[in-house]
Amino acid sequence: MSSPTDPSIPVTVNGDGRTVPEDYPLTELLRDLEIDPDNEDEAAGVAVALNESVVRRQDWEDVRLAEEDSIEIIQAQPGG
Repeated sequence: MSSPTDPSIPVTVNGDGRTVPEDYPLTELLRDLEIDPDNEDEAAGVAVALNESVVRRQDWEDVRLAEEDSIEIIQAQPGG
């Protein structure tokens, strides 16, 4: 849990507001949402958009979240 001295920023994830530490990696946000970006099978059906722009999977590790970012995460589900 963040202490009052830890800088945190507001972001929106799939339409829901939340706070994350400043300069938070996208990969950590995915892990928070129980999506392991290092597991090819798990990440294969995941698409991420940051501020309405698609983020390529090979770029996930380089992305750091900024104040007021809007992140949309779509995860394909098997079946019908």
